Amino acid sequence: MPAGAASLIGTVVAIAAAVLVTARAVGAPAPAPKRGTTDAERRAFAAEVAAAEPDWEKETARSFPADHWSQSDDFHGHEYRKLVDVATDAGVPLEDVLRAVDDDLHRGPHEDRRARAVPCKPRPIYD
Repeated sequence: MPAGAASLIGTVVAIAAAVLVTARAVGAPAPAPKRGTTDAERRAFAAEVAAAEPDWEKETARSFPADHWSQSDDFHGHEYRKLVDVATDAGVPLEDVLRAVDDDLHRGPHEDRRARAVPCKPRPIYD
């Protein structure tokens, strides 16, 4: 097969695939809009997440002793999974649950909770 014919066939296949994908995307139904949340729901979401945080901290400290960056990373992995579960169970946008937790953290002093981040430091040894 001449090189020009192979190039033409490849171009035709690529264009056909692009047309097919575009047609499917245009014809796909839009996701149903999720309902908004009330103040009471946002407070409940924040309380649910706050109640789980001590267990996450204990688990991450056991999993990554003396490695604060990995502890923080693992903690936020637990937090993200919980936020997604809460939003899915309630049928509300994830953004509403994130805002509820953020507002709760910034609302007032919490003796055992705080918004914090561990600086990212390069590790001297990589596996």
